[in-house]
Amino acid sequence: MADTSVLPKKPRLVLLVDDDSHYLSAIQELLANYGFQTLTAADGNETLALFRRRFSEIDLVLMDFNLPRVNGCELLAQLKIMAPEVKVVVASGFFGPEEEDKIARAGVAGTIPKPFRAEQLLAEINRVLAAEIDAGD
Repeated sequence: MADTSVLPKKPRLVLLVDDDSHYLSAIQELLANYGFQTLTAADGNETLALFRRRFSEIDLVLMDFNLPRVNGCELLAQLKIMAPEVKVVVASGFFGPEEEDKIARAGVAGTIPKPFRAEQLLAEINRVLAAEIDAGD
């Protein structure tokens, strides 16, 4: 049974971006169990095409930083050009000093190291979405 303290107040749409299909499926199922709707993309090009069509509906992007075709920095920059207010959480297995600096400069709303527990991911997503509500969005 889902813990109702982490359920969104209204349906929220999360764009999941990762080149690992098993990871995408698992995160998609987890978020669905907690009342989130999801879209998935396996690489930067697919993400950009999907985001162009649906950016006004997307509440949050949860993305890996190391992606094929379009790297994480370029993808973040393109997303911010299309929708400067987009909330992005970067999930990655490695955050070295250089990556942390790039991510911070890109204006992401949060980061979460892989591997993570379900509770950690839900807490980070809810923190970012709560910040949006607190800011009056």
